[in-house]
Amino acid sequence: MHPIQTLLIILSLLTILKFSRVFAIFGGRPARVPPYDDPVVFINHVGRFSRVEGYFNPSTALYTFRGIRYAEPPIRENRFMRPNLKRLKGDVDARKNAPPCPQPDYYDPRKIIGDEDCLALNIFTPQMPDESSGLPVILFIHGGGYRYGSASQYGAEPITQENVIFVPIQYRLGTLGILGDGTRDFGGNVAIFDMHAALKWITQYISFFGGDKNKIKVMGHGSGASAAMFLTRSPYGRSSVDGVIAMSGSSLDQYSYQEDGKNSTEEIANAHNCSHDNEMKLLHCLRTKSIDDIITKDSNLQIERLQNKDIVKSMSGMVGTSPNIESKDDDRGLPGIITENPKESMKKEPEKRIPILIGSTKHETANIMNPKEVTKIFGSASNFLKLSMNALKLNDLLNVTNSKVSSVLGLLNIPALNDYLTVPENLSPEKMLNKLIDVSTDIFFNIPITLTANLWSKFAPAFFYQFDHVGDSSGGGKHFLKPLPLVSNGNSKGYVAHGDELSYLFDAYDVFGNRINETELKSPRDQEARKNFIKTVTQFAYMNESNSQMSLNGQLLDIFKADSTNFIKISDKLTFDKNFRICELSVLENSVGAKS
Repeated sequence: MHPIQTLLIILSLLTILKFSRVFAIFGGRPARVPPYDDPVVFINHVGRFSRVEGYFNPSTALYTFRGIRYAEPPIRENRFMRPNLKRLKGDVDARKNAPPCPQPDYYDPRKIIGDEDCLALNIFTPQMPDESSGLPVILFIHGGGYRYGSASQYGAEPITQENVIFVPIQYRLGTLGILGDGTRDFGGNVAIFDMHAALKWITQYISFFGGDKNKIKVMGHGSGASAAMFLTRSPYGRSSVDGVIAMSGSSLDQYSYQEDGKNSTEEIANAHNCSHDNEMKLLHCLRTKSIDDIITKDSNLQIERLQNKDIVKSMSGMVGTSPNIESKDDDRGLPGIITENPKESMKKEPEKRIPILIGSTKHETANIMNPKEVTKIFGSASNFLKLSMNALKLNDLLNVTNSKVSSVLGLLNIPALNDYLTVPENLSPEKMLNKLIDVSTDIFFNIPITLTANLWSKFAPAFFYQFDHVGDSSGGGKHFLKPLPLVSNGNSKGYVAHGDELSYLFDAYDVFGNRINETELKSPRDQEARKNFIKTVTQFAYMNESNSQMSLNGQLLDIFKADSTNFIKISDKLTFDKNFRICELSVLENSVGAKS
């Protein structure tokens, strides 16, 4: 055996002996509490030895390992290629954040930030490995419409206090992460493959950091929520995933994927003056382009889309190109990761019963809603809502579920769809704004999310929540998701809009990992709402396939059912209710059902 390997084994044994937490009693007195472990992990995995050094914060008792690369840098000939898993080897300095993946600067979109060597993750753990079976793990996929965001934004001090390990990951963004037309030879979706590589890395290594590889929940927000569902339903990820937490997003969202990626691929090729007749020529051409050029062209395409009345698309939180539905595996090439429309895949019984916790905020669209702008662009608020309804293609969604949101609809006096979508012009500005927010939140968020819970509950436990706490502190959405039109164009004071709930789970940082103090929760109300939200998420994290029950405040929760739509209402008080927005959602569903 090599001398270095022998030394590392000896150090590993000494570390275990030195830092095993043994509480003994001598002479009838409790022994002194041992000191905290050093933030150093020794790893021996498949013959590779590594020493990973992190950071310990004595004020929070949290161990942090930052900027660990889970894949080789996707540069030069590896740009646009699927990731190559990176094994830990030798000394690893995990005391600083990795750069974000290339994207526009949050505060000056003309400036490009980040680096292609960005496929990294952070690990936050409240304890080092001991003799226990390991803590549940939450793998977090950030939102940002596949164009913005980083792992460094999400401070895990609050959520890890409930004895879970939190692992936010980074993945390629924009053209660098999605480019492809879905065909067998050019499937694309390398960003989703990045997520799978991170999941695989965590499965192999998390036990060395005190985690249980059999208790991995994949959690995402917005576009990250739909990505989490794609990963969980794919043959690549489902065997390693123990549960899904989908915040304000769903793979049933009309804009969470594209059936045919050829149009967007042609757009990108034309923007760079590259031929799109042959994928190899296109890739070769784009590999010669600078990162600044690629990200700038992505921004230009985003502006063109939004100017083309795609404000409707931006309502869903999507601003870039969505993942492709890839060709099915024909054994002639590498199998794809999203090979079936989610509307179809959710109808089928999965190979593994994976529970889901899914929900939204009460006023998702509050930050983008401006009655004057809506009237200016669409002629009237009513026109906007009707156009939004058409964009959702609700008929397709309802044909998938083949059932009503509730079986008791016949007992209700449901108003006509036209009345629901009509906004009288003589309404006061405040009432008009509230109407726009309520209906557009139903259309773009509550309908896809509720139908997702409906489909999921047929084969696995589903739990549904609504976060409706209007806090005293500044809305978190504009800090975590600042560049998204859905959150950047307004001030959601008096509402809880898209992304605002994030500051109740995490401390806010910028994409480089600098603290944003403006989101600090100070009032007792906000602190209580944080406690309740974290409790909901972490209780779900402790669920497993053999124990699919979930309890909060000593109460065993009912799983989501289509005929009762049970849900958890999260605020400074934690309450349990049923018939989630039954009247409003029934209007939308019944109106389409009558046409079918």
